[in-house]
Amino acid sequence: MRVIEHRRHSIRDPAGIHLNARGVELARRVAPSLGRFDRVVTSPKPRAIETAEALGYPVDAVVSGLAVSPDDVGLAIEVLTPRSFADYVRFATRSDAGAEYAREQANLMREQLEQLEEGGRLLMISHGGIIEFGAAAARASDALGWGAPLGYLDGVRLGLSRGEWVQGEVLRAPR
Repeated sequence: MRVIEHRRHSIRDPAGIHLNARGVELARRVAPSLGRFDRVVTSPKPRAIETAEALGYPVDAVVSGLAVSPDDVGLAIEVLTPRSFADYVRFATRSDAGAEYAREQANLMREQLEQLEEGGRLLMISHGGIIEFGAAAARASDALGWGAPLGYLDGVRLGLSRGEWVQGEVLRAPR
């Protein structure tokens, strides 16, 4: 089985594009619990790249699809105001555009993960909303019970075996 840990970037100031000091400190606190990764992939946005670096991992690839937010594809996510992973699952099953976006994000994760050998581990860093939609498509049955959307440095861990998503869990960073 190959495993992806897909995490939201660390803390930044609301109007800023870079991590702030609290964001760097949070990443440094979380880093020892992560372990090794065979590949690290981020969004091209500075806060995602800086999160990988603050965690102590060099970035192997930057993927533009990890910066395409639901709003960019016209999903009007602000109308949904998701309060849980279950809201993302429901939106992805009731909206054609939501379902397509969720599938695209799950496929992007799969494509990156399939570049690894069996047993490989991938760290992916992107943004809130992007991760929840991808997880909703990959493991809807698990995601229904994962509670609140992701905060800074929260994420999901998903397993892929023989081309199928076989397990999933939510990961919460210490607060």
